[in-house]
Amino acid sequence: MGTFLQADIEALQLLSTVLHTQAGEVADVDTLAPVADAYRYLSGRISALADATAQTAHLLDAADRDFAAVLHGI
Repeated sequence: MGTFLQADIEALQLLSTVLHTQAGEVADVDTLAPVADAYRYLSGRISALADATAQTAHLLDAADRDFAAVLHGI
């Protein structure tokens, strides 16, 4: 499961980077400043989601190891 989530983490990080870059590009246009702010906000939220997904992957990997250890002990 952790490997599956790794692809999600990478996709979320890429999306966050793209949004942050686009925010920088449109920030110079006064009428698009609110769009840039929204992109920055979304970038931050997506980055936080990627971090949470990474933590979930680590927990799932640990649970898999613990489960395998219990099975070997039976």
